[in-house]
Amino acid sequence: MTAPPSSAVPPAAPPPPPPHAPHREDCPWCGSRRLRSSPRRGPVPGRPALVVCRDCRHAFRNPPPSPGLQRPEGRPVRFRHRLAVRAVLRHCGEPESWLDVGTGDAELPRTARRFLPYTAFDGLDLTHRVLRARAAGHVEEAYVGRLTDPHITARLRARYDVVSLLHLDRSPDPRAELRAALHVLRPGGHLLVDTADPRALLLTAPTARPATRLRTELTAAGCTLLTTPTGHRVLARR
Repeated sequence: MTAPPSSAVPPAAPPPPPPHAPHREDCPWCGSRRLRSSPRRGPVPGRPALVVCRDCRHAFRNPPPSPGLQRPEGRPVRFRHRLAVRAVLRHCGEPESWLDVGTGDAELPRTARRFLPYTAFDGLDLTHRVLRARAAGHVEEAYVGRLTDPHITARLRARYDVVSLLHLDRSPDPRAELRAALHVLRPGGHLLVDTADPRALLLTAPTARPATRLRTELTAAGCTLLTTPTGHRVLARR
């Protein structure tokens, strides 16, 4: 007897994350609630405002971008990734292990393999896209969650030669994520920080040069800066 056709409906794909996280009333860097709009950048219709913390002078978009939102891929992104990988090669040669935080579909590891064929790449992301990347062979190990999760941090303690934070501007607590990244680095390991919009994380004042706050934070943590931190890419040795 032939079984009746199944009427089961396949599960619907999860809805995409919203483009922006909730509006913040406090500074993601120091927690102060004394925020003001940047005098250099007035409100633009349809675009989050650029606000500045009155206490630590950290500038960020408010509401901030959603951490789980997929960034566009393409030639400009791959070019940016190639420059980041070459910066690592100039200072530390070919690393044995590399963790890409916020990897998504593992665009950075896919680009980096052209230059680092013997490096083991792992990926961490808030979404399950990193699991698809592992299934496709783009990363060896895949972790879903935040780097600041104590279970993830403890599991990955002192495991990596390189940790890349290319989307630190999307973190709700960038200082905590920096500390977690240093925690999973081996002694002498290298931290690569890059942001698509330097003003979103690294601007200390509306007229200041970018990367000053990040440079200060890494120096205070005992790191050695290997690149001139005047742009949006900073490489530091733990």
